[in-house]
Amino acid sequence: MKYLKQIKIGKKILRFPVYFPDATRAVIRSLDNRDLLEAGIEGLILNPYHLMSLPGTKIIKKLGGIKAYMNWPGLAITDSGGWQLLSLIYKDKSFGQVTDKGVIFHKGSLGENKKHVLTPERSIQVQMDLKADIIICLDDCPGKKATRKDYETSVRRTIDWAGRCKAEYEKQLKKRKTPTGARPLLLAVVQGGSDKNLRAECARELVKIGFDGYGWGGWTADKKGHLNIEIAKFIVSQLPEDKPKFALGVGYPWDIIDSFKVGYHIFDCVIPTREARHKRLYAWTKNPNKVNLLKTDARSLFQFFYPNKERYSRDQRPVDRFCDCRLCQNYSRAYLRHLFKIGDSLAWRLATIHNLRVYSKLIELLRKNVS
Repeated sequence: MKYLKQIKIGKKILRFPVYFPDATRAVIRSLDNRDLLEAGIEGLILNPYHLMSLPGTKIIKKLGGIKAYMNWPGLAITDSGGWQLLSLIYKDKSFGQVTDKGVIFHKGSLGENKKHVLTPERSIQVQMDLKADIIICLDDCPGKKATRKDYETSVRRTIDWAGRCKAEYEKQLKKRKTPTGARPLLLAVVQGGSDKNLRAECARELVKIGFDGYGWGGWTADKKGHLNIEIAKFIVSQLPEDKPKFALGVGYPWDIIDSFKVGYHIFDCVIPTREARHKRLYAWTKNPNKVNLLKTDARSLFQFFYPNKERYSRDQRPVDRFCDCRLCQNYSRAYLRHLFKIGDSLAWRLATIHNLRVYSKLIELLRKNVS
């Protein structure tokens, strides 16, 4: 398999693989842009559903788009809002309803009663107003308890919506007079659950429509809660080699390694930032610069560090002796424990910087394997 090393987006080069942390509401909680850049983060993924709810698309558009609004110099991806079908509506019907026309949300970003209509066309309009570098077609992302019929409906809708998104995308490019070299990339999402026939059908029809890249959509775990690497590999086999593949919502560091091995290029998840706030940090078990990541059991490369343990109250060592982040280079385990113990926000900040640096270091090392 020939691995795609990079693509050009406007005047910028996006090198692969790459990890985008989730800045859902236009922020990585407790961090500013300097923290992110120093941690090696090159791009962010943002959520149009939450942003159209608060502060509102009109405000962000008027202020120059999401990157100008955040003063973010890196790359930005906007998700379609499809994941909210799984995380909100299919989990709790009071949040809204899904039809062939699109999605109606009955609640806003903070749970308030507020109606938002998100059709494939509206999703593209919102994302282009946000001025992201990569935008994603609206897809029907079924819930965990989906039946075969639900998956069939999901695939049918996803294909139909992708066609509508592509048509609206081309319409908006003309309307906005967007130069060819300045257009955002448009990605479509492959649905179908663990059924290879449905995945193949979805991939085949999306390729016929034609997109700049493709995503692995839906629930990525198998029945045991592990990454479904068999389906991951199968989806890649159904897609063009020269197009980037996005493992949406993946994942743990070892899952990124395994997904990279089978052909994925882009990764995003809330795991490192959320777990940092909940006192779970990642640490290398051995010097990553001296290990071949692709020939070592991926799970064995990492261990968890829990700073709330009493035994760390006098521990002067860094959280991870192989890490060059701000936390590990300047503060001890004892001090981090103290910060969490007193509930100071600096604990969140340092822990989040650390976890993100573990991820960005992982990406740097994986790139060496395709250089």
